[in-house]
Order: sequence, then structure tokens, then C-alpha cells
Amino acid sequence: MNKQEILEFAAKNPVCSLATIDGPRPRARTIMLFRADETGIIFCTGRDKDMNKQLQANPAVELCFYNHEQAVQVRIEGTVEMVDDLELKKQIVEAFSFLKDWVEKEGYEVMIVYRVRNARATTWTMATSCEPKKFIQL
Repeated sequence: MNKQEILEFAAKNPVCSLATIDGPRPRARTIMLFRADETGIIFCTGRDKDMNKQLQANPAVELCFYNHEQAVQVRIEGTVEMVDDLELKKQIVEAFSFLKDWVEKEGYEVMIVYRVRNARATTWTMATSCEPKKFIQL
């Protein structure tokens, strides 16, 4: 896959695993990606959540996207940066209606948006599982 195909794959398979580091331990959880395109790989979390605390302490992440029908996995590693953009937060809440009540009650400042930077991706399929990893800069 090339860069554009990787971004399209992530956008079409937005439920992914996100791994962070908590002291000496890895932590993984399933998240819903907001967007993956030329503007970046964007997701959000809550200000008081463990994920946010982990990202603040260590911005290194890996995201793992999978499509069962294609039997393709894409792993993206990089570092995150906070994005303080009210309009972007409004777009995310509009796209993810389950966030509306929370944001209306707590305000937009409770929502923390991250962009993955300095990212590179590798793909996996059964056919290529024994080959050396090839990385694509995103």
C-alpha cells in the first residue's frame, strides 16, 4: 500500500486499537478514529481519562486497523500532539452524536483532540506475514 491507500484504509476502518505507554507498561484500547487524511490522523479523548494522562506523559503511540473481509492489518506508529481547535471539536461532536450530551454538560474544554505526527505505517496480510516489514512515511 502507498500513503494514500493507507490513509483511505484507516478512514474506512475507523474502529482501531490504540496503544499507549503507562510507565513501564503498554496499554491498548479500542477507539473510533475521527479522520485520516492529508491533514493528519485525528482522534479525541476526555481530559480526565487515563489515555489522555498517558499521552501527556509519553506521546508515543501505535494504532492498529484491521479489515476482516480483506484480511488486512495496518499498523501506524508515531507521536501525538494536542490540537486546540474549537471548530475541529465541533466537527467531531457533530460526527459522533454520542459526545453531544457530555460536551453540553461539561463544555468543549473536556474534550482533548490529538493528531498523530511523524507517523509511519506497515501493512500485514497472510501472504506477506513472513516478509520483512516495509514502512511508509505518512
